[in-house]
Formats: sequence, structure tokens, C-alpha cells
Amino acid sequence: MDKFDLAIIGAGWAGFNAALEAKKIGKKVCLVESDQIGGTCLNRGCIPTKVLTHFAKKDSKNLPQDVSFLKKDQADIISKLKNGMGSILKSQKIDLVKGTAKISSSSKILIKEDNSEIETEHILIAVGSEPRELPFLKFDSRRILSSSDVLRLDSLPESLLVIGGGVIGCEFASALNRLGVKVTIAEIMDRLVFMFDRDISKKLEQAFKKTGIAVNTSYDIKGKDLNSYEKILLCVGRKLNLEELFDSSLGIEVNSDGFIKVDDNLKTSIGNIYAAGDCIAGLQLAHVASYEGRIAVNNIFLKPRSVDYSVIPSSVFTSPELAQVGMNEEVARKQCGDIKVIKKFFLSIGMAHIFKETDGFLKLIIDQDSDTIVGAGIIGSQASELINTLTIAVKYKLTTKALQDLIFAHPSISEIFTEAIQA
Repeated sequence: MDKFDLAIIGAGWAGFNAALEAKKIGKKVCLVESDQIGGTCLNRGCIPTKVLTHFAKKDSKNLPQDVSFLKKDQADIISKLKNGMGSILKSQKIDLVKGTAKISSSSKILIKEDNSEIETEHILIAVGSEPRELPFLKFDSRRILSSSDVLRLDSLPESLLVIGGGVIGCEFASALNRLGVKVTIAEIMDRLVFMFDRDISKKLEQAFKKTGIAVNTSYDIKGKDLNSYEKILLCVGRKLNLEELFDSSLGIEVNSDGFIKVDDNLKTSIGNIYAAGDCIAGLQLAHVASYEGRIAVNNIFLKPRSVDYSVIPSSVFTSPELAQVGMNEEVARKQCGDIKVIKKFFLSIGMAHIFKETDGFLKLIIDQDSDTIVGAGIIGSQASELINTLTIAVKYKLTTKALQDLIFAHPSISEIFTEAIQA
């Protein structure tokens, strides 16, 4: 095999986008993937879970326990997207190597299945992560389930305990509750989705309880009797298994949680080896992984620049949806000093009434000195779409005057932006 400018381990969102970026600047690149192209996001994460949440939002609870029809829909969508990614790689003449990679040196990768070797100038590690267990509660794929296991169920349980009230736990809890499952959430923190604005977390908990989800916050399940639940879903974070990827003697440093250490340029402790995506912890989001993959390629071959996580939108596809970008109120009060908080409720928006989704609000965080929008949070109809407009506002430091001058179509949910400023 020819020598490559860049060999990427992992064909998920970070690796795939990094490969395209490297090819765009004329580099010879290969992707090594041991499982499925698209990684966790396409095969076991973002896409199949959103098929589930979308289905749950539009269908009633009067459904058969057999959910094979839903699995077929998930498989069809995954197949179409996977074929599309494969076609792009072929059209760009990017080598896709199927096999399990092991980094044998800073310039060589061993493919375990056939003992072949890839020689390369640079390596990008983009291997993703997998669900984490608890020391006293291990996955068995029958009753104790991971997020991947839930997507493989042939029928819905009558009752489900979701351990972990973060993004993944709340999305599954919301969808399965709407499909008729009796859901209980146990969260050790003092609120759900603790990385979100406290007002939004509180509103989500209220919405969940209103629909029949039992929510227990500040709750440790260790030592508790869990026998009354038909199934248990563990959503307590992600982990990384690097033992087979490289030997410790290679010198790639990892942090205390077992994730790869990188600097602000995504470089590991070995100068020509970089890492991106879930394997470096941080914000484990597909769009962040894509960004990191592209930045890593830029830093390897072009003028280095530090990663910037200050304006990253986050969405949670529950009912109601959540989204935020920039600083929440608590952070802004610490960093900006004088701030103004504007809250506008969906109840005043005509399109929200048409959609019959009037519960929720927009929250804008304004720096008083500069009149710029430094953060925003939404709970309500189409929050995952609306947040993209606010990402532009925060990124380019729009003032409230600039936002007010924009004209949004009527009737639309987006009118909430200008109505919030005018209020």
C-alpha cells in the first residue's frame, strides 16, 4: 500500500469530515473503520434516536407492543445515509480500509485482520466512544440496557427506569413515555439536563411530570431495590477503550477518565498524531466532532488555530424540545457582570397556537454594556431549529437593535425573536 499523508482511524462524523477536508487540500488520505461507516451518530445515536423521537411525537400511545415497523424505518434511513457517505468517499477517491486498527508507531498502523500495514505521515484518531456502565450495574442487553440496546428492542416494556437525566436519558424517557411506557427517571444531580439553563431544566421537569414521567432528582440508585422495573436503561455517560488501539509504551497520554489528551490544536503528546471527536471527551456532539475533524486537518497541514467551543449550539429532542447556545444566565452573571434577561413565552406566538405547542419560552441573555446577545436558551416548539438563528446572533455579536431590525415571515415561530426584543 502507498504511503499516505494522513491516515484516520474511525469513519464517524469526525473522521469522515476530516477525510473530506484533507482531500480538499490535495492530500492523500485513508479512512480505517472496524465497524460501520457513520460511527455512533448514524448507526446507534443521533439518527436512529431521532427517528424514534419523531415517531413518538406524531403517533398516539395506542400502539402494538411490537415495534418492528419502527426498526425497519430506522434501518432504511440509516442505509440511505450510509450509502450516500460511501458514494462521497468513492467520488473523492478516499481509501476506506475495513479492519481493526492498531497504532504500532507514530507513522504506522497495523490492520489486525490481515496483518497488513499502513504507512503515513500523520495520524488522526477519531474512534468515538461507547456507553458507560456502573460498577454495580452491568449491561446484559436483556434487562439492563445501554442506549444501543434500547434501539434493538422488538417490543416496548411496560415499565422502564432511566438512570441518568442527561440528554440521552431524557430523550429516551420522553419518546418511550409518549409510546405508552411507564417511565421513571433517576438523576443524581439536582436537576435534569444540568448543563442547560436552570429555568429550562425546571420547565422540562414540570413538562415531564405533567405527562406522567416520574422524575427523581438528587437521587442515588446505589443500594435501592430496582426489581419493580421491567427494564433499566443506563445513561450515565460514555467511555473509551484504548487498550487495543495502542500500547501505553507508544507514549500517547490519556486523562484520568481514560480519554485522549490533546492541546488547543488537537495535537496529542506525539507531534504527528492528532485526535478529534468523542475520544477526547469534551462536548460529545456530532457537529462538534465534525468541526474538530476539520480543524485537526487544518492544524496538521495549514496554519494552526485553536479550537473554539464558545458558540456551540446544543439541542435535546424531547417533548418539548430544548436548545441553547452561548452563556446561560448563571455563567453570564459571573463573566459579564451587568446582564439583561429577556424571556418571551410561546403563548404569544400565533404559529405556536396553530401547531398547538404553546408551552415554553425563549430566554435571551444580553450584555448590558455592549447590548450584544451573549447567550440564549429555548424550550418549546422547534427549539432545535430556532437555535441555529441564535447561534449566528451570538457568534457575530449581534445587538438587540440588529435583531429587532430583522424581518421574519408571518406567521412563524421565528417571530418570537423580534417580539422578545420589542416587549
